[in-house]
Amino acid sequence: MDTKPKEAVRFYPPHVTPPAKPLGFPRNLMKLIGNNLEAIPEQAYHEAIVEAPGPPAMAFIVDPEVIKTILLDRFEDFPKGRVQKELLRPLFGDAMHAKEGSEWKWQRGAVAPLFRHSELVKYGPTMTQVAEATIAGWRGAPAGATRDVSRDMLHAAYEVVSQTILAGDSHGVGATIEGGRSDYFDGVNWWLIYTFLRLPHWLPRPRGRRMRAQERRIRQGVANLVKSRRGATGDSGDMLDRWIGATDPESGRSMSDEILVDNIVSFLVSGFDTTALSLTWSLYLLSRSPDWVERMLEEIETVAGDDAITAEDVPKLVVVQQVLNEAMRLYPAAPMIVRDIVEDMELGGIRLKAGTVGVIPIYALHRHRKYWDDPDCFAPERFAPDALEKPSRYQFLPFGAGPRVCIGAAFSMIEATIMLASFVRAARFEIDPDFDPKPTAQMFLLPGNGMPMAVTMRNGASK
Repeated sequence: MDTKPKEAVRFYPPHVTPPAKPLGFPRNLMKLIGNNLEAIPEQAYHEAIVEAPGPPAMAFIVDPEVIKTILLDRFEDFPKGRVQKELLRPLFGDAMHAKEGSEWKWQRGAVAPLFRHSELVKYGPTMTQVAEATIAGWRGAPAGATRDVSRDMLHAAYEVVSQTILAGDSHGVGATIEGGRSDYFDGVNWWLIYTFLRLPHWLPRPRGRRMRAQERRIRQGVANLVKSRRGATGDSGDMLDRWIGATDPESGRSMSDEILVDNIVSFLVSGFDTTALSLTWSLYLLSRSPDWVERMLEEIETVAGDDAITAEDVPKLVVVQQVLNEAMRLYPAAPMIVRDIVEDMELGGIRLKAGTVGVIPIYALHRHRKYWDDPDCFAPERFAPDALEKPSRYQFLPFGAGPRVCIGAAFSMIEATIMLASFVRAARFEIDPDFDPKPTAQMFLLPGNGMPMAVTMRNGASK
């Protein structure tokens, strides 16, 4: 009789099948309309830099050393891509993500203190409360009922933002974003094509009217909220009041109402989706990996017992964060970074011409054959503290890197860790064995066909 412990079954979740060769016009644009990931050529998964003829000419950059040059060493020489900035401008305006040089620096300096770890943990109780409220909602549903878990995760993320950034949101900004999300994202890839072709935003296009209406609703709601807060007495204690009062320590500048609206909309929309999608993909991967669920449950029992998961528990939830990191490796919420090549130059031994669109395809970088062992496999042990080979800083980029790294990264990780631990302890998540979610990039990497899962409360989690 064989008494050896069984080796965990290797799980290979769905991935995008890339085109065999770099695409030229118009096939590249057709792929971008449906799913941005399908425009990344197969060579980007095992080479350093891959050129695509276009138009527009593109260079897919997947060498960590070259990426470090672009995002850190010479970041001022590689401005945010025109296409990326123009794509987001109707909704985000001139938020700091679109700024360069001194304009970016003073805005970033003004709000950076709000995102220190010591400040973020103050929002932990709200994150815990939202997690527990989400679980209570599942308890009230029929046992084992199938639901689109991606919608549940979006709603939970919206609730956290509404209660931490938009406390007392009488203008219904959170509800507007949540309710009209599909109106915006259903049309975003068409707007991407128009942006590539330098066509105006107002020009008729498929789903364009609904997308523009959603942009107006969100921006007007945030503008009304900022205006009412400016005239209010007292301090609500939420992040919005702190944004309004923030000043750059070097220049002393503070944000005008218009700049506040741009940055708050940017943070709200990006923050919602990053956390929600990381949780959605994590729950899917765990539904097919029962051994990792058991490891998580053992850790959660040791760290928290039956108590609510709190921000203080987060540093000790090592296995939970391994799972989150592996989910973000396989399905990074923001799957591409775009930078413009503004002058002829050599990068990684390749001569690139001015005007080339530099694309860092994070999705491909995270599955690169040279930098990852068995890259398409779900293997959270890659991120174990004692792992023999740890990913380099510019090999794993779920939140970007360098001076322009996502300012909300720590906020998102605290929130996602609290929620994932709470959800897995409270419930089982099961998905039809014949169902495969479709990784689809529409600005963010989402399951294009949803995430229908049966949610069943665990014994002892129904009280």
